[in-house]
Amino acid sequence: MNCVISSFFASGLRSSIVRRFHVSDKHTRHRNLQVITGLVLLFALLAPSQSLLGQTFYGSISGVVKDPSGAVMPGVAVTVHENNTTTEYKSVTNKAGAYRISFLKPSTYTVRFEKNGFSQFVTGDLGIVLNQELVVDGALKLGATSEVITVTGAASSLNDTNPQIGGELSTQELIDLPESTGTKGANEFLITKTFAGASSTSQDYSNVNDLSLGGGRPVSNPIIIDGLPSNMGVDGTYGLIPTPDSTEELQVLTAPFSAQYGQSGGGAILTTTRSGTEKFHGSAFESYNSQALNALGYFTAPGTVINPSSFHYFGGSIGGPVLIPKVFDGRKHRLYFFTDWEDTLTHASSPFNTVVPTAAELNGDFSGPSPQGGPTPTIYDPLTTKIVGKTAVRTPFPGNIIPKARLDQVGLNIASFFPQPNCSLNNNNYCSTPESVSSYLYNADRIDYNYSDYDHIWAKFSRDGPRNQPTIDIPNVANTSAFNGWTDDHYEVSWSHIFSPRVSNEARLGYVSEENFSSPLPTNASAIGLKGVPLTQFPTVKTNEYANFGAGSLGRTRDGHYILNDALVLQMGRHTLSLGGEFMRYAYSYYTPGVLSGSYNFTGTFTSVPGQTGLGLADLLLGLPATTTINTTDTIFHENLNYFAGYIQDDYRLSTKLTINLGLRYEFDGPFSEKHGNMYTFNPNVVDPTTGKQGGIQFAGYNGAPHSLIPNIYTGILPRIGFNYHAFHNTTLRGGYGIYQLPSIGFGTTGLTSASTVNATFQSGDGITPAYELNQGVPAYSANAGPNGQPLIPTSLTSPSSNVTQLPQHAVLPYIQEWQLGIQQDLGRNWIAEIDYEGNHGVHQPVNLPINQIAPTGNCCLGVKAAQSLRPYPQFLTITGLTNGGASAYAALLATLSHHWSNGISMRAAYTWAHGLDDVDAPSRADAVGVQNYYDLRAQWGTAMTNIPQRFSVSAVYALPVGAGGRFLPHAPVVSQVIGHWKISTVAQFQTGYPYNISQGDGLNIFSGGQYATKVGNPTIARGSRTVQKWFNTAAFTTTPADTLGNAPRASLYGPGQNVWALSLMRDIPLWERATLTFRADANNAFNHPQFSGLGTSLTNAKTFGTVTGAQDPRTLLLVGRLRF
Repeated sequence: MNCVISSFFASGLRSSIVRRFHVSDKHTRHRNLQVITGLVLLFALLAPSQSLLGQTFYGSISGVVKDPSGAVMPGVAVTVHENNTTTEYKSVTNKAGAYRISFLKPSTYTVRFEKNGFSQFVTGDLGIVLNQELVVDGALKLGATSEVITVTGAASSLNDTNPQIGGELSTQELIDLPESTGTKGANEFLITKTFAGASSTSQDYSNVNDLSLGGGRPVSNPIIIDGLPSNMGVDGTYGLIPTPDSTEELQVLTAPFSAQYGQSGGGAILTTTRSGTEKFHGSAFESYNSQALNALGYFTAPGTVINPSSFHYFGGSIGGPVLIPKVFDGRKHRLYFFTDWEDTLTHASSPFNTVVPTAAELNGDFSGPSPQGGPTPTIYDPLTTKIVGKTAVRTPFPGNIIPKARLDQVGLNIASFFPQPNCSLNNNNYCSTPESVSSYLYNADRIDYNYSDYDHIWAKFSRDGPRNQPTIDIPNVANTSAFNGWTDDHYEVSWSHIFSPRVSNEARLGYVSEENFSSPLPTNASAIGLKGVPLTQFPTVKTNEYANFGAGSLGRTRDGHYILNDALVLQMGRHTLSLGGEFMRYAYSYYTPGVLSGSYNFTGTFTSVPGQTGLGLADLLLGLPATTTINTTDTIFHENLNYFAGYIQDDYRLSTKLTINLGLRYEFDGPFSEKHGNMYTFNPNVVDPTTGKQGGIQFAGYNGAPHSLIPNIYTGILPRIGFNYHAFHNTTLRGGYGIYQLPSIGFGTTGLTSASTVNATFQSGDGITPAYELNQGVPAYSANAGPNGQPLIPTSLTSPSSNVTQLPQHAVLPYIQEWQLGIQQDLGRNWIAEIDYEGNHGVHQPVNLPINQIAPTGNCCLGVKAAQSLRPYPQFLTITGLTNGGASAYAALLATLSHHWSNGISMRAAYTWAHGLDDVDAPSRADAVGVQNYYDLRAQWGTAMTNIPQRFSVSAVYALPVGAGGRFLPHAPVVSQVIGHWKISTVAQFQTGYPYNISQGDGLNIFSGGQYATKVGNPTIARGSRTVQKWFNTAAFTTTPADTLGNAPRASLYGPGQNVWALSLMRDIPLWERATLTFRADANNAFNHPQFSGLGTSLTNAKTFGTVTGAQDPRTLLLVGRLRF
């Protein structure tokens, strides 16, 4: 067995060093996968039999019961009692003396062993966390069954059943740690960045979607809430985020884990909602922040007027037995509930200053000075147009006044919605201070019903999302703002059943969705009299000189998936087999017509002559738009995808010291298809109908194209292997290897990039004669449909001025190989130390490539116009190929010291020393760097733009041990009143800086992702010599000459590091039994260290090159009051 494990690690290490990680021999790679898979299956089938251990989302308790002689005892009755409720789970030991009880939610439990002729053996205060395999062995002594032998907290805190690395936080730990401020309120996922192996891939430490676990890419980590995957299907981002008050436990996994979990790029986040208990429990709280409580930013000049803002975060929760007096008692029937409701309210305001027409101008009189000062441009009469040579000449309106008879009534109606001038400020004559108001609602409801000792049923509903009220810049229906936000929903029902002491099962059914919406102010715009378009919204109106106005955009998208999964646990001697499957039906739809009544641009074209600009407002009053654009795609876009996974996990306890974990998972991640065929891809094998050249646009389901434009991938066979060796009483060794398939979702390969829209556009053909007049109404136009319902190819996708997208063309599985080896040590008194090596190798990573690039073989110096004809497909401009063609590597040393809450302290200190490499940046990263040469990706290989070499974080809660309940002066009432019941908590994060890329103008003329700079020296300046004005040695880089490939790596230098402290000081005031009032103050960036977040890295901007250009938020202070019972 050791040889097998060693070979796996050697193989992983060898492939991580060899690289370039572009494994060219696909047959060898496939053969390696077959060998690994065969070894896993062979070992599972041939290993001998006796007890234990199978992983599920919830925890499990298992063990072996022995008599005084050390012989195993079959037929022992085992009862597991949840201490917070009357719920009990029962089992009986098998012939090997083994038992197992699965699907235990995070809580504290008591285990009781009973058999006639022996004293009862009871082990209490056993804490179960998510995904935990807790081993509790029993030792019965001869005696009467009425005699009870009790052992408290006998189970070890060590993980001695599997190789995974991670950690967890309880409800109280999440609540006690400093809160973040922002529209969301408390965001518990931000704390995941404090675990070993976790980091941010952007400089915004308040961003959740930039999280990387185990060296993985952002938005590649599954978020599993109550056992259901909850990432959004179209982009992989996180949807609903539970709050600390509604969370029973939060767990982070950053290393190889069981076959139960999939679609991972390096780790996973697990969380579960709270349940009701035997006694009522709950909380109520209010948090407050305003601009007056915050420090000034580093780059904010003293005396700067800061726009006022305020933030309120409030809510409450309650849980307990379902009680209907004299009718129903949930304590007897084991029916419990929990509900949590929270909301935020944010107020902010900022000046809005602009230019609007005067009353005279609205009536066509432009004889006075302009509102900005100075003369008004001369207004020329378009009816006097004459062509002299090739030039249009016109006669001015007498006195610069448009006769009333010439004014267009529709234009007058539209112009009447300009607000009246009310100020004179910096050439602006309209001033307001509109207030923006937003809220963020969160609600969670859960019912638990323990139908019997063998059945547990529960159901829940959760919802969150922001509601942003329109900002009223213009106080009428022409206001450009809209009511917008999104709603995340979770529905779930679960049933776990114990069939026998050997067999248990849990089934889940759920629906997860996110709906984004934008709704303009309700209005009936028919009063403006415009014909030919629907007037359910005020049209968008733009003039060159005055404020733009018009209704906000209309849009609605829904990203949801139905989920059905099942987990069956079989205890077979020393083997515990976990078998399960999961089916998900993804559905994404959107309807984003924007402004249905169209967009109208008035530029002054028809009231000007050469050398004179005319006036856009005059064109409006004459009813002569320069351009009219109307979205004619009156369809709802529907994408669907089916995902299936099946797995088998064998946790084999070879002895009381050694456990072997073997797993095999299969995933089929079907490609998206669109209901109406409104999905396109560039296909190099079809002929472009416009130019007759090879390479054109192909719509799904038409002209012989398949219904889905992405090929199926059937090769998702994913083996897992691990071990855990309890070497000494307080020491475990662990290691593992696994292959994990990256999701096809979440990398921009589908969704909005695939849809197409068609606009009806009306504009003058010669720049002289208007396309139409407003009084006449908008000319007729057709909807986005061709013969037989086939979508029309929009002009934005036809040659040669179009940029198009090519969806993945080959059935290549994107996956990551991950391995780990480590040691865990129990230091006593709840202190655990861990050191691990972790590595991974990414193969066929999703990337975006410029496939219409010219090969740099000497033809790159012909100039842009000539070079266009040398493209592989000259009828198009940029063709972005979404393909599984990237590679990556990661190696890290992880160290953690943790202490679960006891004796007034909870702490986790984590250190990560890592190096990540890749060849193409992740397309999911906001600041992705383009590819310089698509034809030589090996030259791209180097330090990843997400690489953070060193990171150290601490999260801790400490209760001062003074006064009642403390170690010192516990019986001194005065001391307790003055300095007792104080707690301090902190989240501190320190790390080296983020990588930066040096950019320059693109002089390659090969249409790649950009020309890289040339590195000629060392850019690093000694730590004591760096300043904000000069952070790196600018002389280390020079501009690469035209038609030459630059040599500067993508990650050319590192920026400023981070030093962020969040502190919380709180005082608990006991009110009555089980009720406490807490006052606290939370300071984020408590010491107001400048967290620099930008560097000037563009060689084309000499003013900012080498300087620090930005900083994250300064210190913010949050005041909190909380009642809990």
